[in-house]
Amino acid sequence: MRLGFIRPTFVSAGHRAKASRRLAGLVLGALAGALAAAAPPSAPALAPALAPGATQTPLGTTLRQDDLRVLAVAYRLALAGRGLCPQAHPLTGLLFHHLAEYLPRDRPLMIERYGLDRGPGVLSVLAGSPAARAGLEAGDVILAVNDSPFPSAARIAAEPDRKRWRRMVEDSEAQLEAALERGPARLLVLRQGREVRATLDSLPACLARVRLARSTQVNAFDTGGHVVMTTAMLDFVTSDDELAVVLGHELSHGILGHPPMRTEEGVLAGFGIGAATLWNREADADRLGLRLMAAAGYDLKAAIPFWHRYLTKYDGPQLFRSHPSLQAREKIVREEMARLGRR
Repeated sequence: MRLGFIRPTFVSAGHRAKASRRLAGLVLGALAGALAAAAPPSAPALAPALAPGATQTPLGTTLRQDDLRVLAVAYRLALAGRGLCPQAHPLTGLLFHHLAEYLPRDRPLMIERYGLDRGPGVLSVLAGSPAARAGLEAGDVILAVNDSPFPSAARIAAEPDRKRWRRMVEDSEAQLEAALERGPARLLVLRQGREVRATLDSLPACLARVRLARSTQVNAFDTGGHVVMTTAMLDFVTSDDELAVVLGHELSHGILGHPPMRTEEGVLAGFGIGAATLWNREADADRLGLRLMAAAGYDLKAAIPFWHRYLTKYDGPQLFRSHPSLQAREKIVREEMARLGRR
């Protein structure tokens, strides 16, 4: 291009000011357009949009009310009991569900409704938690954390071995937890067919990974980092204080680093082999569980009627015990109440 000279033109001060403003507007507009064109496309931020089947309650949003109740009690125990735990873990107020957890006949509906074949699904979000502040809601599916996608949920669901797919879904949840240990995590979220972005933070707390299993067995147990409570046990407890007794005890196994009790250990304990070791673990979990309850403001007195009802109905006579007896558990509760100044 050939450059030439422009002859100067004399204008008034008012005209010069108007021209300057017009020129500035043109420059800023062109700059904004250039920046928009240069920026990579990004998903929009989260906006509230309750998913099909999700419910908004004072406790939070959820696809299943019972799961939210369990989450709320576990969250409260873990957060309030932080000072009692040797190691902090990121607490978000999230509870997940996975395609592999559904019966094959129900999976097409979960895929159609939520896109659950694309990542871990959000089952419940506790009100006031970091997850709620991030804008997450029940029905969301998390596609990636810090730009790293999750393993294929469809591939996990195709795994026929239950132990293997359970380990795989727990690994996918651990991927999010590992990211949160380094600080706030950037999430790519699927919400009702649209990809949106969110930033999730966490609170330091005790280890509190919980899951509610559909079962007619009245039971709760620690799998080695995860607490599983059955729906039958949830029906058995008469209050959130009793629910805190059960969850506090099982969470304490994980906090204390107790290995899960193997079937053969229970059998051998019935013959007096290793029974004392198992008994001591249970007693330690009882004590720490009661201290977690006290820190969270639950009523410790609920422990005695719970153990009385539960052990009277489900604990048969044993020559050698792997768990403390009713009398022993009542003694532990009374000692802890006296230690904590509770009546």
